[in-house]
Amino acid sequence: MATSTENWLALAQAAVDSGNVQAAFEMYEAALQKDPNNVEIFETYGEMMLHYGDPAAAQRMLTYAVQISPNEGHVKYLNLAQLASGQEAIGHYENACRVLLSELARSSNSSQREEIQRALATAKCAMAEMYLTDLCEEEDAEFRCETHVDDAERYSKDTIEVHQMRGSLRLSQQRPDDATASLKEAVRLSHVLPEELQPPYESKLELGKLIMQVSPDDAFRFFQELLQLDDRNPYVWFLLGESARMSEKWHDAARLLRHARLRVQAADAGEEALNEVDTSIRLLVEAIGVEEVNRIPNMDAPNPLDFLEKDIGGEDEEWEDVDEDNEFDDVE
Repeated sequence: MATSTENWLALAQAAVDSGNVQAAFEMYEAALQKDPNNVEIFETYGEMMLHYGDPAAAQRMLTYAVQISPNEGHVKYLNLAQLASGQEAIGHYENACRVLLSELARSSNSSQREEIQRALATAKCAMAEMYLTDLCEEEDAEFRCETHVDDAERYSKDTIEVHQMRGSLRLSQQRPDDATASLKEAVRLSHVLPEELQPPYESKLELGKLIMQVSPDDAFRFFQELLQLDDRNPYVWFLLGESARMSEKWHDAARLLRHARLRVQAADAGEEALNEVDTSIRLLVEAIGVEEVNRIPNMDAPNPLDFLEKDIGGEDEEWEDVDEDNEFDDVE
């Protein structure tokens, strides 16, 4: 019995999920031989090529998927945006939004509408990010960034990326109190939203780095949460140690930065990563002196989290986990 295109795609996804990328390539090739003009094959195969294989091949496949079906399926446009820069990327995001808005107009299912609106919010946040980075020199960059963030929040207020993006924008505008309010809401949502609505781990790392700019103490606690999700990333250990240093938690910082350095070396993360850790260690030594560093106990502890010192005076309640129905107090 011949294998259907749907089955080939399912087998390819199963191979990706199990880490067998080569087998997935073979499944996609078999699917293309059976159905050479199937847009779903080009979209999913192109996405896989983007993340695991050849970006040039991914661009060809995704571009062909657009030619076959320009008005259906927004994900191919998001993936093309990752392969582009500047206004070309913005154009792909605009096409993704166009397709999503069309789907939203046709949808009458409430849960489906919420999913589409979250996708719109995420695309709008990506456009706002472009105007904070690649396109920040454009004359109306700040206005466009603000507009895209407003649109994103209009589509979905309960999306972490929306408040994270607004917090990033407010920091760039040197409005730390407003940034704090937005970042607090992002943290609150990270505590109450279900797993399927959480952003990627890398996005949460970026959220923690933004929090460091307004409250290193709270970033310190946030990075501890991230370590509970995955303690294998040397960069998280470094950020935890650096936020401890910025908070003048000298003993914690010394143990954590030493541990981070060992993990960076073990992971062969490169000279740049090692230099970043060494710079923080040098700043710590300059702040408290070599003799004080030498007196810190448990420097060689295999898990420095076991020796974290308690905060004097307790935690800042503004950043603590809250029930879903509660709101944060206004920023002081």
